[in-house]
Amino acid sequence: MESVDNGGEGKCVWLSLKFSAYNYHMQYYHGISSRTHLPFSPPTSFRLSPRPNASQTKHEKTVMMEGRCHKCVMWVDIEGVKVGDAKVKEIYWWKHAAKCHQGSNIPGEGDFFLVNQEA
Repeated sequence: MESVDNGGEGKCVWLSLKFSAYNYHMQYYHGISSRTHLPFSPPTSFRLSPRPNASQTKHEKTVMMEGRCHKCVMWVDIEGVKVGDAKVKEIYWWKHAAKCHQGSNIPGEGDFFLVNQEA
């Protein structure tokens, strides 16, 4: 928030840049919904599931971590099948959330924005 004394409007605003690269970056690197401007809701629970058809090589996981979606109530893979970490670990969940949540959050979640209280 920029004060009126400093040339601002004295209110909090979301800067809407019309660059799809910016929206992509915010969604898939920070988990911020381009629709609500809030973080995506996390999975409601987690489980490990075996991959019976996994190739027998050491480069694929035989067990996958899954997260339960509050909206579609499905179990979603939240990691890749390849052994090793992705650059952005949460990207698998955020890609699901961007398609599925459509602006919905877990009941009780609110705005995470905190106003900076200057003296």
